[in-house]
Formats: sequence, C-alpha cells, structure tokens
Amino acid sequence: MTVVGRRVLYPIVRGLKSSFFLPHRPDTMARLFVDQLTVLDFSCLHARAGLTGQSWIVDVEIGGVLDDQGMVQDFGEVKRRARSAVEAVADHRLVVPGEADGLTLAQDDEEISITYAFSGGRVEHRSPRAAVYVLQAPAVTMEFLRPVLEAAVREVVPANVDHLAVNLREEAIDGASYRYSHGLKAHDGLCQRIAHGHRSRLQVWRNGDRARELEAAWADRWRDIYLVSKDDVANEPAGASGASLRMAYTAREGRFELVLPKDRCELLPAETTVERIAQYIAECLKADDPGADFRVRAYEGVNKGALAEA
Repeated sequence: MTVVGRRVLYPIVRGLKSSFFLPHRPDTMARLFVDQLTVLDFSCLHARAGLTGQSWIVDVEIGGVLDDQGMVQDFGEVKRRARSAVEAVADHRLVVPGEADGLTLAQDDEEISITYAFSGGRVEHRSPRAAVYVLQAPAVTMEFLRPVLEAAVREVVPANVDHLAVNLREEAIDGASYRYSHGLKAHDGLCQRIAHGHRSRLQVWRNGDRARELEAAWADRWRDIYLVSKDDVANEPAGASGASLRMAYTAREGRFELVLPKDRCELLPAETTVERIAQYIAECLKADDPGADFRVRAYEGVNKGALAEA
C-alpha cells in the first residue's frame, strides 16, 4: 500500500475473480422470481359447497439464458405479460370442473348454460361465454389449474426462457375468514359477472376492543355464501317449492342468470360492493347491540377492502 497525500493506492491483486470484472457471457443461465404476481379472485363449482369464492395468490419463476441486457427478462415485462396471461384464464370468472359428476353444460361462441347437482342442492348458471372457464378436471384445485396457468405464461415469455414455474397459494390468515360470491351488474369491468368471488378476512372492533367472537360468528354465517342485492332477485324457479332463488340481470357484457338454494344466499339492501358489505355488517351488529359502537374492516380478497362504523 502506498500513501500519496490523502490518497491510498492499493496494489492490484493478481488472480482476483469477480463477476463484476468478468466479460458478459451470452450463455450465462439465471432465474427470476416474482412473488404475489397477482391474486386470482374467482368462483368455482364445488362438490360440497355448490358455489364458492376463491382468492389464490400467484407466484412465478422463470429461467433461461441472459439476453444482451444481462437479463432473463425485464421485471416490468415479466409482471405485465405473465400477469395478463394468468388473469385471462381465471380471474373474475366462474371456473367449472368440466369432468365433475353432476355437471351438464351447453355452450356456443357467445353463451354458456350450466347445471350442477351437488350434495346440498343444485346450481344453474347462464352467462356470456367469457364469464366462464371450463377446467378439464374432476375438481377445481390448485394442482389441476397450475399447469393451465403455466401453459398460458409460456405463450408470452421470450424465446430465451427455458424454465417456468407457477405456484398457487392461499393467503395465510390468522383469524376469521369466509368465502363469498357475488356479481355487480352496474360495474363496467369484470365484477359485473354474476358468479365471481373472494376468500376474505374479517375484523371487528366493539367499543374499541377486537371482537374475535363476532368475527368468527360472521365467518360461520357467510361460509360459502352468495351475497345478492335484493334488486337482482327474479321470480323463484317453477317447481322449486320456495327452496331456491333466481338472480338475473343484464349488464354491459350481456345477460346473466343464477339459481342457488336459498340457504346459500343472503340478501343485502343494495349492491354487494365491499363498501356495502362492510356497512351491512356494521349496521347488523349495531342493531343487535345498540349501546355499543362498532368498527368493521371487511376484505375483498387479499390486501384490499373497506372500513365501516356504526
């Protein structure tokens, strides 16, 4: 080491090996990952629940030869292309197990009609074709959906990518949660579809204190529920003996109809947006306990939701 004025000169270390000094090798392999690329919020047909909501977190990993930028692919492009590809398959759609027992369906290029007999009754659904994805499997599970998503992502990644993996998982929730389905006829986007859903947290405070017993009671009440605006209820199906509800409306995408057992539905006084859901819970709690003050934090899937007080 030599000191010159206030500068310190270090000798060159012979044989130093560092990727910083190595020239770019066009055949270098690497892998990228994007955790929580997106969340698929959808409903599906289920042998026990009939119709249930889901929120599945999507993680993706890609690998391959580095390009001229020294990248497998720019993160911005990974997120944009891969996210669009997986959401086009299942987000805000009714996912139907095409090989399930008790399922009958008829479809053309524009419309699909579904009837599904499950352990608790019968589901009937009619909608524009775009609102439904038919999964060729006996049940809608992460195991069966994962390869479909991987195939969709492969279509949009560059040629240098030779490794691709999609992982699906649910949000880890320590506390109350419920699965619900709904449709928002006035929504200009995909929420207009009559059968899409979410798996959601619920948090309640009574007089400033967390009320976990109330959270659990509501989660039990709304397990696999369909939340419907009273304005969307049409005439009950003929021959149903009052055991079923028929929901119907026309939205921008087209005509939607859904028939479910009554005990799988709860009527709300207005559109079933998460803002209205939070307010409905708060007002119901207040009606049962007028002397207390309530604060509700209702989620719509993962990391988003609405607050209400009563």
